[in-house]
Amino acid sequence: MASTTQSASDYVKNHRSRLVGKLKNLSVILENLSQENSDKKQVLSDEEVCVIEAEKTDYNKTRRILDSVIKKGAAACYEFLRIIYMTRKRTLDPDLHYWISWFPFKEDTEMDTNYLQGSKPCHRYQGKLKSKAQKISDEFWKNQFKGNNKPDLSYTSLVLDTQGKDSPSKIKKLKNKKMKKSRPKKLRTYIPEDKANISPRDLLTKHQNILLVGKPGIGKTALAHEMLKLWAERDNETLDYMFYFDMRETSDIRKDTSLEDLLFSVYSEPDEGKEEVLQDIKQNSDNVTLIFDGVTDLSSSVVKRLVEKDLLPDAKVIVTCRQDDDEEFVSEDYLRVEVKGFSEQTIKTYLSAMLGEEQKKVLSNVELLTLCHVPMYALMVAVCFSFETPEDSPQPCTITEIYINIVRFCLQINNNIDEKDLNPFINNKSKEILSLAEAAFHATEGKTVNLTEHPCKDSCVLGFLKALFIKVAHTETKATCAFLHYTMQEFFAALWLLKNPEKIKEVFQQCLTEEKKHMKHLIPFMCGLLNEKSPSLMNCLIPAQELKNTSNWFFKEMITTFSNSELYGDILFFCQCLYESQCPEACAHLLDKLGYHLDLSGESLDPYPCCAVAYVVTQSKERKIFLELEDVTVSEQGMTRLFGCLANVQWYD
Repeated sequence: MASTTQSASDYVKNHRSRLVGKLKNLSVILENLSQENSDKKQVLSDEEVCVIEAEKTDYNKTRRILDSVIKKGAAACYEFLRIIYMTRKRTLDPDLHYWISWFPFKEDTEMDTNYLQGSKPCHRYQGKLKSKAQKISDEFWKNQFKGNNKPDLSYTSLVLDTQGKDSPSKIKKLKNKKMKKSRPKKLRTYIPEDKANISPRDLLTKHQNILLVGKPGIGKTALAHEMLKLWAERDNETLDYMFYFDMRETSDIRKDTSLEDLLFSVYSEPDEGKEEVLQDIKQNSDNVTLIFDGVTDLSSSVVKRLVEKDLLPDAKVIVTCRQDDDEEFVSEDYLRVEVKGFSEQTIKTYLSAMLGEEQKKVLSNVELLTLCHVPMYALMVAVCFSFETPEDSPQPCTITEIYINIVRFCLQINNNIDEKDLNPFINNKSKEILSLAEAAFHATEGKTVNLTEHPCKDSCVLGFLKALFIKVAHTETKATCAFLHYTMQEFFAALWLLKNPEKIKEVFQQCLTEEKKHMKHLIPFMCGLLNEKSPSLMNCLIPAQELKNTSNWFFKEMITTFSNSELYGDILFFCQCLYESQCPEACAHLLDKLGYHLDLSGESLDPYPCCAVAYVVTQSKERKIFLELEDVTVSEQGMTRLFGCLANVQWYD
């Protein structure tokens, strides 16, 4: 063991031989030795550094460094020891970490933040990444709300759950009808319970890979952007790197893309020292964070190797995906975090900030309130109510109605159209809107958001899209575009299918395949768009008789097609579709097909599915329904909805 009574000069002299060949990243050591500020004196002059750097091998450079600091005396040796201690992770062989820790420094060196942890190109690249991260975050929030009364949006607290799959929020078992009397009719929603023990900052600082899962629009991307923003605002005590990839925008990453191309060509290239930066990233991967937002598959080999830890094994990887896709990423290395949306208090806070007094209209509407625990729907509801409507105007209750209103509002605002002229405008622009819908369908079918061709240059559709620029070669960039949110793309894809009903049966069949099962997300939108009570949109685009002809066979065909498939057991999916349609005849057909027997055993019901189930049950006027609720968990608001339909139930568990 080394003597702790040795002076700095003796400590360096006596161990010179073991240091030769054990020092790494010599440029970092030299930059710190030549750095001068108020806290410490410059050890080596710029001329001395140039002489050392002129040596051809690292071995000779190391000898020169050691000889120079020894020659300059105890103070220089002390400063040299402090530098390699503070930067030991990058500059000192792990075998010597114990050795440097034995030297008796006079003060707490852990408090010293004045040393460069890496080379100047690495620190400059970190600064460039932070600027890009801040810009990405700012752009994300700027694009969330359209209109003249656009509020200042930022991250709003989400309920995060780390209990694993299918973990319940605040739930209670259904017990008896007496509970109905103890609940006021206007009971406010109480979906997920607040979990203050985990936050975006906690997730960012955890030394663990993270899998963020949740349904569409639940806030996964907002959470990822908040972590990106927190990292950008963090001080620079540590030299670290964060890369954010929206996989919906970069889904065409070539299968043969290298790590260097992914980080530097697809994301951001260093302005200097490219090889040095890449080497630092590889050698210190524990200081790298990679966010892959919206992953649906791992078709890119470099992304697959990063997620599976074959590349940059010590990097922190954060993946967001829908619950349908999370099986691909189940691993002991990943902390599974379910994003559950807004809590009751957050909904109130959010609507208050967005709507002011207008929030009362939402808070008094059970159907709308049940949507608002999903942040994307809460945003859409806020948009709908941010515009003046007549007092007796019926407010939307289904998701499709909300989307229709958003489309109408966007068309009105982006094209400066008066309300009275909006329907004629939609009718006149039907070709352009349907062109956008066709592009949406083909992109959805191809499991991407990159629209292969720009639908048109007309301003009436540009408001739904954002520009994307994809680097396809070192000197070439491809311009494309995407919808502001994937579910809006699915909405337009459903619209195009109704214009081309001969393709609908083909899509039904696609839903039964593993490769195209994601197409089922279009079906609820199609059901809602066939609802004659929805706000005017379809009748401005498609002749009424055509829609009527499609509606006459659509629901029976849907139920018949799925009756012999795995989807047939998904009662909640059918209920959602029929709730969106608001079609009593379709409900009667489904109930007859099921023998008036709805088995929801083992389900965990959010309020919106409860609304859907209650709607289907109440359509059975002449025959009561067997409703199996064994081991069902339901939120408080969901119970209110289910209790309201029990008059139509003959038996329930």
